Amino acid sequence: MRFDLSEFNWPLILIVVAISATMSYVGDIMGKKIGKKRISILRLRPRHTSTVVTIFTGMAVALLSLAAAAYSSESIKMAIFGHNILTRQMTALTTEVRILEDEHERMTFDLDLSQFELSAIRAEKDRIDIEVSALREETEALKLGLEELRFGRVIAYQGEMLAQTSIEQDENGVYNLDEAVEELIAKSGEYIDMKLAELRVVNDMEGAGAEITVTSEMRSDLENRLSSEHGRKVLRLTAPANVTMGQMLEGFVNMYDSNLVFTEGEVLRQETIRFVDNHEDAADIIYRMLRSINRPAVSRGILPDPFTGNVGNLDTLEFFDVVDRIVTDNSNFRTTIVTITAAADIYTEGPVSVKIEVEDLEG
Repeated sequence: MRFDLSEFNWPLILIVVAISATMSYVGDIMGKKIGKKRISILRLRPRHTSTVVTIFTGMAVALLSLAAAAYSSESIKMAIFGHNILTRQMTALTTEVRILEDEHERMTFDLDLSQFELSAIRAEKDRIDIEVSALREETEALKLGLEELRFGRVIAYQGEMLAQTSIEQDENGVYNLDEAVEELIAKSGEYIDMKLAELRVVNDMEGAGAEITVTSEMRSDLENRLSSEHGRKVLRLTAPANVTMGQMLEGFVNMYDSNLVFTEGEVLRQETIRFVDNHEDAADIIYRMLRSINRPAVSRGILPDPFTGNVGNLDTLEFFDVVDRIVTDNSNFRTTIVTITAAADIYTEGPVSVKIEVEDLEG
């Protein structure tokens, strides 16, 4: 460290030097006088008295120097007279600083924790807002759907199968997806026209039919899936939402493996019927037999209708013809054996088309 002479406290130095010189001079004169006059203080010898005067003179020099320094500088004054006080104050301040630092760390931790909790609360609020918005949109859609239902304008319901078709590889192992999709769209149009005709008959309403399309994104997804597939497949076109008059919707296409489940003529159900002499009971029996085919057909791989859950159909005239045959035979006290067989080869996509054969046995 370098010192600049101009930075020294020259007035204080000169004062201390002057006081020291003066006191030394005064002490020397007094010592000489005491020595010449052989003065004795407190019965001391003159020589010892001179020594005591010199000592007190030095003490006076030190005290006056300290007094001058303390008078000229507040810092020196505090250092000389308040050292212990300053030490105690510094210790207390150091302790207080540590306490404040600990409090600051605790408050910082609490602030970080509060900010984290606030972020979590905001994220939860945003999630709830999104859910509320979705519920509001769903509520509005349901209200609209209820209005359409009330006025009888719904042609097909959400999840209802509009069309299905099978697709197989050609001799080059390639699936003709475009042709299959166009067939689906055409069949869905026929299905919607049929449902629309029913609505017009029942509700006596006028209105344009709906149009179902298949997006290019869905076609591309089907092409990607078919690129790694082999064998017979089935495509099902379903309604993504309620289809109303004059509406255009993008249909949803599902693809499944298609396998032979039942062969033509295979027996699906057989029962012996006795003592049934009315059409109601006979119809219940046939209906129960047809329903009993549903579960085993599904367990063997038949895809049920996604809307109704059924796997088959039967011509109404054939149904009542069988009922009449049963009632006639049982009224004549004859036993009837009813056999339900597959009307044709039935694949995974169904439907389970059946043929009912009635055989009379003598009761």
